[in-house]
Amino acid sequence: MRLLILASESKRRVEILKMLGYSFFVIPSMIEEGYEQNPLIAARRLAYQKAFKVWKEYKFSTVLGADTVVVLGEKILGKPKDEEQARNMLISLSGRWHKVITAVAILSPKGKVIFHDTAWVKFRKIDEEEIDEYIKTKEPLDKAGAYGVQGLGAKFVERIKGDFYTVMGLPASKTDSFLKSLLD
Repeated sequence: MRLLILASESKRRVEILKMLGYSFFVIPSMIEEGYEQNPLIAARRLAYQKAFKVWKEYKFSTVLGADTVVVLGEKILGKPKDEEQARNMLISLSGRWHKVITAVAILSPKGKVIFHDTAWVKFRKIDEEEIDEYIKTKEPLDKAGAYGVQGLGAKFVERIKGDFYTVMGLPASKTDSFLKSLLD
């Protein structure tokens, strides 16, 4: 079996890959995350750039890069720069549906694959006091859309249409299928 490298420091992606039974090394790509207008193109481009930056140095390995974007209407909600931006994002998500796109790029000597998955998330109505309490935990400050579905942010989620793991940061079933074909 070929060496697997996760080009991300994301604790959520680490958790999902471990849950799927993979052994791997973590080598973060440390690229600048800039987003253009089209959320799908942005997520796919960033996933590929993350994987490629690490794969250039470890070409005999299989490298997985991923990027998750939260989209409200046509606006990408990336990781908030500060508490005020996190607060504004959470206020805008309150009581509304939004979509979460996670793109994945897997580069291997056997080939490359880039894919994505989309899930829809509905937040219940949340008041500003709840938002302030959540922000005090610091959880929203390093997450796209300013919330973690697998953490305290779960209390805001009323419904999910699609793969929970896509919202968490790595579509488990699709990722497993593609990794199996590229790691043999």
